[in-house]
Formats: sequence, structure tokens, C-alpha cells
Amino acid sequence: MTNDGLFGLPEFGHQEELLSLSPVARRVDGVERPVARVLLDMPQPHMDHLFDYQIPATMDAVEEGARVVVNVGQRKVGGFVVERTDVTALASLRPLARVVSPMRVLTPEVLQLARAVAARQAAPVAHCLRLAVPQRHARAEREFFEDPPSFGKSRVVDDSPWSAYIGGPEFATKVRAGAHPSAAVQMRARDRVHHLLPSLVSAVREAGESVLVVVPTPVMARQLAEDLERLVGEKPVLMISQDEHATRYRTFLSVLTGRARIVVGTRAAAWAPAEKLGMVVLVDDHHSALRERRSPYVHAREVLALRAKLNGCSFVAFNFGPSPELAAMVARGRARWITPAPSAHRDGVAQIMAAQDFRIEGIDLARMPSSVFAVTREGLTRGPVLFLVPEAGYVPVTACNRCRQLATCPLCGGWLAISHPGAPLQCTRCSHVVRAFRCAECGGTQVRAVRIGSQRTAQEVGRAFRGTPIHVAGVGQSAGLDGSARIVVSTPGVIPDVEGGYTAAVVLDAGYLLRSNRLDAEVHFLRTIAHATALVRPRSAGGKLLVVGDVPTPLVGALHTWDMAGWAEGVLGERQPIALPPTACWVEVRADREGLRQYLGLLSAAAQAGLARQTGKDTPVGQAAPELPVDALLSGGAHDVVPGMAILGPQLAGDELLVYLRFPESERAERMATVYAALREASARRVSGVRVRVDPEL
Repeated sequence: MTNDGLFGLPEFGHQEELLSLSPVARRVDGVERPVARVLLDMPQPHMDHLFDYQIPATMDAVEEGARVVVNVGQRKVGGFVVERTDVTALASLRPLARVVSPMRVLTPEVLQLARAVAARQAAPVAHCLRLAVPQRHARAEREFFEDPPSFGKSRVVDDSPWSAYIGGPEFATKVRAGAHPSAAVQMRARDRVHHLLPSLVSAVREAGESVLVVVPTPVMARQLAEDLERLVGEKPVLMISQDEHATRYRTFLSVLTGRARIVVGTRAAAWAPAEKLGMVVLVDDHHSALRERRSPYVHAREVLALRAKLNGCSFVAFNFGPSPELAAMVARGRARWITPAPSAHRDGVAQIMAAQDFRIEGIDLARMPSSVFAVTREGLTRGPVLFLVPEAGYVPVTACNRCRQLATCPLCGGWLAISHPGAPLQCTRCSHVVRAFRCAECGGTQVRAVRIGSQRTAQEVGRAFRGTPIHVAGVGQSAGLDGSARIVVSTPGVIPDVEGGYTAAVVLDAGYLLRSNRLDAEVHFLRTIAHATALVRPRSAGGKLLVVGDVPTPLVGALHTWDMAGWAEGVLGERQPIALPPTACWVEVRADREGLRQYLGLLSAAAQAGLARQTGKDTPVGQAAPELPVDALLSGGAHDVVPGMAILGPQLAGDELLVYLRFPESERAERMATVYAALREASARRVSGVRVRVDPEL
């Protein structure tokens, strides 16, 4: 009887198991340890294992960790020699085609890290090594050894800034004593990373160990490197992916050879092959730039946390805003909180006020209530005032003036925006210009603004404060401003520094910062406001921050108390009962209908086999996965593959279907092995278009 259910696929592998024969190892003659076990730079999951090649006498000097080129079928493929041995299970071996460089560019520590990340992310090790080891640049390699750089000697830096934190002095003392504690640091609004980090770096360097510091952006990396060199005395190297190839390779060689022992950079620096690693540091862990956008889709936080675990070194995170992921690390005993002492912090943060945006029958009464003008007018008497708005542009979103339906492009459905005063409606997706708007719902021909951008806000504020200089901040404007009285209009992430800090700040349309269906919408809201608050003068100097919009009281309360750690722990407690990340592991699987059906069939078989191995039974009684037709699965809901692993969905995602796999975080290692085993089998059977993403943004 044929079963057409989702899991009613053939039990893959049984025929092959009956026919397979155990390979017999044989010794190979030739040079010493003539067999090179090579990890290929190939993206296919079923090729994610070591391949044996023979080392010709002319290449006898090749070391483990060197980059080579080998023949795979009719193709030449790059790879790394992971091991040299004198035995193989193959009847015949093909020789290495070429040694790219005799240098040992892949260290055992980085290989171990790559394998750990690959196992965590259900991805090929080759995807991780592409992040860890840059392509060779022959000229840069030659010049590096001809003219080695020199680095200064580090000096001792005082630990006194840590005295303003609960547990701070004890943490700094442990680092100074050569221990390797880990911590999640919730910074005071008046502090910056360069106030707290130099004492830790000097202590680690005094012990002869290396430090890795990962920040979100190149601008931050360059500034922090300059601060560390000035305060610590030893020049860090900058590891930034935007640098040209030759510069990146020279930096890589500096770290690989031990000439550079302090590394500052963007997320690529998390893979730096540092010798005797003593501390890894992460700044602003909820910045979007810290996550890889391609496989293995890993966050720098997880790479550094794994490095700390594998190397036995310290993991330190610095944040203004909250982080449920760091709260989870603390709950699992992998780090401890270090938070500001209330007595040392209260006067150091601006006075935070909330002006709710009142509405009657859906009509906006005041985008800028009177409190906005009072705070701005008073602030301008003492210096610059910041206006923070959610979006750039003039009017980025419009709607029909009659029925309030969002105005969309008749060609592609994108939002219609107004780029500048007097400009026609234009699609934000395809740039189509709509000169005669007609609402598809009611036939209305007039539009109204739904969201106001930074340009329009500057225009409105300028009318109210005539004669006051107004600066509209934008991407790429990294230079700071002087402390003269002016109004600065900015969006999150590009707020310019001003001398002495802003006297006041107004967050307009704060509710739009929360209007997202993302799981971490409130986390990003608090992070955004906290970063703005850190640029405003403290309460003791008259600094004020006014939040205008429909914002829940608990969020305003978290800003008032600056207890981001406590708020993050509360979020963790709320997510635990409903199995949301980071209390549970979620995996996103995308494919077309047939590809998804085949992958889930393979996943079910792999999960059942794993359960059978655990219980010692060939057929787990009463624990078989339910057999559901595809149409039933398409209706949505949650269904168990095996107890503890559920499938949620699917949902349409363009031309594909998307499902989520969910299981307890405590079972991540075992379940992820099952997910990847099914992916490898699907790859071997040429099931096309299956993509797996671990810890997706929900």
C-alpha cells in the first residue's frame, strides 16, 4: 500500500546498507606521511568531509593548514590540508595539483572553531573557513615579510572606572590576576567603551595574551583602535572587511604570526587567528551588522562565545540597551552581569520624560505637543538640541486622504513617497512616478502623510524656530559638530556627536520605532533610545530627553531606571513558557513544495533513527512521527517529528514555502546534527533549493 503522506517516503539508505562493505585501510609508500587529508572549499553539504590525496615528492614540504588546489572530477578546487598521515581507505589516490602557499594559514584553533560554528549552524565547514581565512595575496605576503611592522609595549591602565559598577572592581581584579571571567556589562550613559576596556586590555597583555575586540562598524573600529593605542600604548591592528584585499591579508598575517596581539575590527575579526587568546570583546551585540547575511548566518556574539569556551578565555560584552541573548548566557552560568551602581549613575543620565500622543477617533491632534517646544526652547539657550525620527526622507509613507488606505504603486505594490517639497508621488520600490493618484479602495485622489521623514521634520521645526541653524544628519557624515546652539535632526544610527553633548533630545513618532512584527522590536526600541540618551548631557547638567508617541509604560520605566539587564531577564521569563528564542532553538527551512516535502521526509527518518539509537530500540513504540498529508501540513499549526522537535507552518515566502523547526535549547547539539544529516542527504540526492537558517530573525 502506497502512503502519500508527508513522512510516507521510502526509508532511505536501507538498500545501501545491505550492499556496503567496510573499507580496509592500507599504508601508502612515498614521502613521509604521504597522504594529505583535504577539506575542500565546496558549498555542497554532502561534500563536507575530508578527502584523501597523495603528496608528490615535489610537494613534500606542504604543512598541515596550508592552502592547496586539488582535482575533483574535471574541476580544480581549493582546499586546506587538515592532516598528513600514511594510511588511506581508498584503493588509489590522486596527487595534489598545486600548493598555493607553503604557509600554514589555517591553525588548529581556527579549524576547531569553524567546526564548532558549522555544527551549531547546520552549515558546511567550508562556509565558515571562507570567513576565517582570506584568499592569498602574493605581493602582500612578500612585502609583509620584507618589512615587518613594529608594535609598542603596553602600559598599565588604572582600574578605577570599574568602581562605578556593581561587581566591577572584583571583575577587573580577577582579570588582572590572570583569571578568565566572563561578563555582560551594562554601561552607564556617561561611559564609553574606551573608558572601561583599556584596563582589561592592559591586564591581558601584561599576561602575554591576545585580545580580540569586535564592533559593528568600521568607523567605531577605527576610533576605538586609536583610543586603545593612546591609552594602552600598544598599537592594535584593524581587521575590517571593507579594506582592500592586500590590506586585509597583511593584517591577517600580522595576527597569524603573532606580531599583532590586539585586534580591533568588524565581525570578520571574530575569526582572527590570534595566539594565546586571553579575551574576546563584543560591543553593541544587537547591531544588525554583527550577523552574517549568508551561510552560516552566524552572529558574531555566538562566534566569540564559542571561542571563549574552546580557548578558556574571557568573554566580555558592552551594551547600552538590553539583550535577551546575553541574559540567557547569564542564566546558563556562562557570564555574569555587571551593572551601574545606582548612586554613581542616577545623575549621569539625562532626565527622561514621556509625552503621550493623544488621539480622538483616529485623528492625530499633535505630532509635536507643547512640551516639545518647551524642551527645545530651553535647551537652545544652553547648546544643541537633537530631534530623533524613525525614517529619513521627506514623506516616506503616504495614504489616501479619504479612506486612510496606504498609497501603493500600481505597478509593483510598493509604498508611494514624496522625496522633497513639490515632488510627485514616487514608488520606493521601483521608482515609478505617479502623477495622478487614484486610490484602489475608494477612488480618492488626494494623499496625506503617514510618516514624516527627517527632511520634512527639519522643515517643520525650522518654521517654529526661525533663525536657528538646523543640521540634517545622514549616512557617511561621521564628523562631529561644535557645541553651538542648533537643532540636529537625525535618524537612529547616524546621530552625530557634538562637543559637550546635546542639552536636550526629542524622540518624535516613537511609536513607529515599535511598529514591527519582529520579536525583538522592543529590544531595538530600547537600544535606539539608550544610544540617543548616551549623547545627551546628564541630569546634573540639565540634560533632558522627551519621548513623544504611544510607548508602553514598562519601556519608559526601563529607560528611567536604566535597568536594561533586569528588563532583559523579564523578557527571557516571558519567552520561556511559549518556547521563543533564546529559550528555545528555531530553525528556518525554505524550499519549493516538492523540495520541502523531500527534506522533511529525510528529517523525519534521521530523527527517528536518532531516537531509536537513544532508546536502544529499532522501532520506538508509540513514538512514531504522525503521518500527515501535505495538504494538512499546509493548513498550518505545529506537528511533532519526534517528541521534543516540532514543525511549525508552512507559510508562503514568495515562490517558496517556509517552515520552522523548534526544539529546546538544551538539545541544540543533538537536534542540529539531525537537521544537518538530513540536509547532507538531501544534497547528495540532488534535492534542489533547500535552505536552512539557524536562529532566524523572527
